[in-house]
Amino acid sequence: MRILYLAAIVGLAFVAAGCSTISVSHDFDTEADFTTYKTYAWLQEPVTAVGNADAARQQNTLLDKRIRSAVEAEIQAKGMTVDTENPDLLLVYHTGVDSKINVTDWGYTYPTRYGGWYGDRDVDVYQYEEGTLIVDLIDAKTHQLVWRGTATKTLEDNPSPERVEQNIREVVGKMLASYPPSK
Repeated sequence: MRILYLAAIVGLAFVAAGCSTISVSHDFDTEADFTTYKTYAWLQEPVTAVGNADAARQQNTLLDKRIRSAVEAEIQAKGMTVDTENPDLLLVYHTGVDSKINVTDWGYTYPTRYGGWYGDRDVDVYQYEEGTLIVDLIDAKTHQLVWRGTATKTLEDNPSPERVEQNIREVVGKMLASYPPSK
């Protein structure tokens, strides 16, 4: 019975990880006039995948294309247009992956064994990766950061390309839902 109980808990943990929520936060310059920002261009960032496999994985050109496409779709839906010559805003994004461990301590259980009592510690450990996407909007004239959105989500193991794109669009949509900020 105890094994069945543990299997059910572990199964729920995996389902919860697969359906994890997106955590989003925003910060912005309260003195910036967001009504003046009508055009944008991407700030060219050097590809620096130095050091380890995680850095190389984050500098994936397929991922870059998906993130840029999702951000552009959201920004353009808000009425902004591309202007590579004289943009109002410069866009840049950053990604990161953190290894996380979730430990749940269920406390002691005291089942009987051969007519006696004994204590047994019940602990579940779940390891997962959490991805972070940061999107920065920079005033092109002053080169000052005016808006930053940050989103984190538990990453799925070996998702299909379609699922990756769906996740990115969901994350970016939720992140940019409050842009432009209301004062």
